[in-house]
Amino acid sequence: MLSGESAAGAYPELAVKIMSKICIEAESSLDYGAIFKEMIRCTPLPMSPLESLASSAVRTANKAHAKLIVVLTRGGTTAKLVAKYRPAVPILSVVVPVLTTDSFDWSISDETPARHSLVYRGLIPILAEGSAKATDSESTEVILEASLKSAVAKGLCKPGDAVVALHRIGAASVIKICLVK
Repeated sequence: MLSGESAAGAYPELAVKIMSKICIEAESSLDYGAIFKEMIRCTPLPMSPLESLASSAVRTANKAHAKLIVVLTRGGTTAKLVAKYRPAVPILSVVVPVLTTDSFDWSISDETPARHSLVYRGLIPILAEGSAKATDSESTEVILEASLKSAVAKGLCKPGDAVVALHRIGAASVIKICLVK
């Protein structure tokens, strides 16, 4: 939309600043609660388990007046489904690396899921810091703690804010409300 003015126009910085103000004003007038209710009404039933978790995370964020939704994801699908329900708060998509082996060769997933989520509304992708903890639940907690610190540093939330976290521990999916320290 701005490529002509910002690439070859006389006032590219001013054009971007004004368009930013227009976008902020337009988004502030949206009724996110009504949008969410309409999305739920139009979603075919039965929902898939992942779709149900995503909509529940948004509903929880709305009810708890959370300032942020944190999604730990490997491929980005869960975070994209949360974004589908247009929450009024940003979604921190924490891409957790996957380590795989085939006897002799070890490989780790790259940042592709984080890059792909840049085009979705409300998603702010970051790469998870690794954890050498022994169990899945311990490493999840370490990654979640580091993600909340990163969110505070980015100005997405502040100490004392409620944050909704969506992640897996083993085969179970978990939605929880965390208070930022």
